[in-house]
Amino acid sequence: MWVSQLYQGCEALWRDAKYAVMARNYAHVRELSASLRQARGDEQALRTWLYRLKCVEQERVTLPALRNTAYHLLGYWKDRLPAEDRRRLAQRALDDPAGLIAELGDRVRRDGPLYLATSYVFRDEPWEETVFRYQGNVYRMTVDATEALASGDPSKLLVRMDPLEDGPGRVT
Repeated sequence: MWVSQLYQGCEALWRDAKYAVMARNYAHVRELSASLRQARGDEQALRTWLYRLKCVEQERVTLPALRNTAYHLLGYWKDRLPAEDRRRLAQRALDDPAGLIAELGDRVRRDGPLYLATSYVFRDEPWEETVFRYQGNVYRMTVDATEALASGDPSKLLVRMDPLEDGPGRVT
């Protein structure tokens, strides 16, 4: 059960971190998506995946990647916006992608889509926590990679699962 639950937590963290990863380098999105699918059912591979995600978090956001991320996010609204708004926002993706992403974050919090509401691209916080449903219960997974990153050793990564209805969860 633990590995299956860990995989669900990793999927939820990926949902939350994917666009923040894209803001660093789109190639990481493809790499991490593929490696997460391959890690299913393998605790060590999932821990390595989490470590890799935390390594990417340490990288700098680049302007070209930020523009690409802004365009991707804008795609959620392109069919619902008047042509003039689409043009204005597309130009803003070029001129001020960080500002556009902040504007879209406000829009997400106000109108959805719900899928994006927990995205780290809209908040300046470490990518260390996610909430997900597993076998009918809701859990919070917290990842502490401080020691793992300092030592370069993925095995030192700490993962905590807390059921949101009950007491303390499992730490490994």
